[in-house]
Amino acid sequence: MNSRSPFNPFFTLIILIVISIACRNREVAKFEIAPSSYEETAEQYLQHLAHQEFEESFAFLADNVEFKLPDGDTDTRTVYKGLHEVKKFWNNYVEQSGNDQAEFTDFVHIPVQVNQYIEHVNTQGVFDICYFSAALRYGAEVAKVRMHWAFHFNSSKKIDGIFTYYDRTPIIKAAKKNFLASNLKLKTNNDMLIQTVKIKSNLSEEVLMKTAHERAEKFRQIPGLIQKYYTKTSQPGEYIGVYVWDSEESMQTFRTSDLAKTIPQAYQLIETPKIEITDVLFQLRD
Repeated sequence: MNSRSPFNPFFTLIILIVISIACRNREVAKFEIAPSSYEETAEQYLQHLAHQEFEESFAFLADNVEFKLPDGDTDTRTVYKGLHEVKKFWNNYVEQSGNDQAEFTDFVHIPVQVNQYIEHVNTQGVFDICYFSAALRYGAEVAKVRMHWAFHFNSSKKIDGIFTYYDRTPIIKAAKKNFLASNLKLKTNNDMLIQTVKIKSNLSEEVLMKTAHERAEKFRQIPGLIQKYYTKTSQPGEYIGVYVWDSEESMQTFRTSDLAKTIPQAYQLIETPKIEITDVLFQLRD
């Protein structure tokens, strides 16, 4: 895989911001400058990472945070979903990467309120687009990289999206390995669980699918839920939800949640769901 990300949607976003600000006479601006407090929060978070104060950095993150690494393009990059996965990444980072010291300097921030849906960015709200210089030490070697990170904030001013873009060539040279392509992929087989939930519903398939699509966004926000498949059997009114969890902890947290408790009523179940849980031994593809 190439060390450079071939496409950075936030470069496009910056261009659009400039155009939008130049066209302020329009009724609704696509972009507005956001308060400086967001750039201050982003920089505080980054400095905690630079000083390897990982536990302190977690306080800045939302439970449903997504952390996107620079090892692919928009569709293929590695993404850690949920605070639990992000914690695992950083708690193993020094040992796995070999980066035992870092310094972040020369920050440039562009805090922006995105008011309309923008292609490739796929969300609205407040972003801080941040450019900074990173000096990453790997034993006697130092990698110097100009990094581009973009942070998305939720309504509580917590970071729920982190998008990273930078040339990894100096890092690979200094570390003498491409650690993002190594065993740092922390969705380990020993942790992952498959949960199947078989239900029987009074709803027609059309109504059931409409209900499932309406509720899908809530499930996308569940920490630790790597994937969910909505399937049906050959029996009338019988469906199976296949959940892929990053850990038993995430699964158990969901099972006691308010969202899980709404399933019987939402789908008008006519009998108790049949639940099976299996461990993942290994997977065919990464």
